[in-house]
Formats: sequence, structure tokens, C-alpha cells
Amino acid sequence: MERENVRIDGRRLKPILDRTAFVESSLQRSRFIETPERVPLNSAMVGVIITYLTDGIPRQVTTTWELFSERVQKVTARMTDPAGPFPYDLTPDDNVLKWNNYLKTYTIPTVEKINVADQHRGVPVPIGSVVCIALLLPIGWGVVLRKKHGGSVKPLFGMFALLAIGALLLIPVLQVPVGGNARASQFSTEDGRMVLDSLLKNVYRAFDFREEADVYDKLSICVSGELLADLYLEQRRSLVVEQAGGAQAKVKEVAIKDVAVSKSTKHDGALDLRAQWTALGKVGHWGHVHSRQNRYDAIVTIKPLTGVWKIIDLELIEEKRLF
Repeated sequence: MERENVRIDGRRLKPILDRTAFVESSLQRSRFIETPERVPLNSAMVGVIITYLTDGIPRQVTTTWELFSERVQKVTARMTDPAGPFPYDLTPDDNVLKWNNYLKTYTIPTVEKINVADQHRGVPVPIGSVVCIALLLPIGWGVVLRKKHGGSVKPLFGMFALLAIGALLLIPVLQVPVGGNARASQFSTEDGRMVLDSLLKNVYRAFDFREEADVYDKLSICVSGELLADLYLEQRRSLVVEQAGGAQAKVKEVAIKDVAVSKSTKHDGALDLRAQWTALGKVGHWGHVHSRQNRYDAIVTIKPLTGVWKIIDLELIEEKRLF
């Protein structure tokens, strides 16, 4: 840690020692040695993971490698980004490894709210206009009574006119959807596929964040209720990659295979999506990329809450590891 010399956009950020352990490396795989065992001294390898936290993708990252010896005069390095791996040999005369950001069109995946489409929001009712109309009724009745008894109706006519104008002006504002509970008859299979695809990608992206508080905050955008904690723990377990020393794989691809939409049998105003999907997770260590793909069969219950689709329940029917 004292010898690391990484500069991110010209600045030296705080290094985080993520993990150190003996590593077994072969042509087939590289893995942390979890259970203590004897290793030959002349071929023993120690794997070290150092992490730096940045806001977004940096423009440039450089590291100066100084750990050479009389016997070790060349170190093979590898830089990996979404465009692919870039090998580079470091020597005492050329010991600076430099990565430049050439990802012109790449954007960091994030977690975003999945807004409920207008056709699923219910009928918009202008609350301000309704209030004005409700107040018009007693004023109108007052006008009738005053005319009947010969009283002046001019003050009431003025109030009546103001409320009538207010009812018209307030129609486009303060609208509240009524009858916005999700109905299976209004929600097509394609609607279900699109919403579920977005929600699942949000869930998996939430686990890319490092701090547990951040994971929970991002999950709460697309998951509601007690399901938050259950989903957090279950997902942590299911995407662990043993060959990468128990590291958590980052999901790179979600593929929805099938979706059937029906009215929820447990939750009012919600929809049950009986769905099958696959999640492909990858984690890289020591120049190798380990993959894990799981297939899921589940009933995902979704509901519009404050204009946003959220997963409120999940019944996992089958989980199968493909590789």
C-alpha cells in the first residue's frame, strides 16, 4: 500500500485494500485459496485487490510500477474497460502504465425510476376544479333563495363568477389520477416484458454500488416494502463466483425469456408477472474473466406507487445455475 502510485485524473485518491490472499493460477482458472493449504515457495502467488472510488469514469489513470528486481525485469500488465482488455509489458525503462478514456459514447448504467405510462395512470381529475365546483353549489342555492325573498344577489354573483373562472383555470393543474390501480386488461404482455426488463436491470445495477447504504437506496427506487432486505441477501448469495474467491459478480446482461400478465392474487391494485429470465454475471481477477449465468422462474408482483412501478413481492419458483 505504501508503494502503490496510482494517479486518477492527476490526483492521488485514497486506496482501499479490498482483499489479499494466496492465489492458485493455471490455464483453466485463477482462484483465491480459501481453505489453508501448503503451497510451493518458488511458485506461491499472492493476489491483492486495491480499489479506488471515483465519481464517474475518469479521463485518465496512470500507475508507476517500481517493484522490479534483478530477476524480474518485465511485468505483464493488463488494462480492462468496456471496450476490452489491453495488455502492456512494463520494464524498468518503461514503467508507467497509462489508461486514457476513449469511450466516447459509453454511459455508466444507473438506477432510474420506471414511470407509469399515461394509459396505466387512471383518469386525471383536477382537484382544484372539483373544489371550485363543489363551492359553486351552495352559492347557486343561495342565489335562488335570495331571489325568492327579494334580496340582493350581486355579491353572490361575483363569488359565483370567480369560482367558475377558477374551475376553468385549474383544470390543467393539481390533477390526481383516479382509478390508477394496475389492471391486467390494460397491461399487455409487451408492457410486462418492458417494465420487468427495466426493473430487473435496476435491481442488478443497484448491487454494483459498494456501500451497503447505497445499495439499499438504489434498490428502494424499484423495490418496496419488506422485499428490500430479502432481495438484498438472496441476490448476494446467488451470484457469488467461487472461482473468483467468492467475489460478487456484476450482472452484465439480463434476458427476459417469457412473461405472462395477470391480476395479483395477493395484493390489491397490483399485477403478477410470471416470468423466466437469465442473468449473466462477470467478475475479473488476475487478467481472467469468470462468468456465471443463472436462470430464474418467478412470479414478480409489481404495483404503481406514486406514479412509479415498483416490485412489491417476488415468489421464486426455480433458480438454476447454467454455468
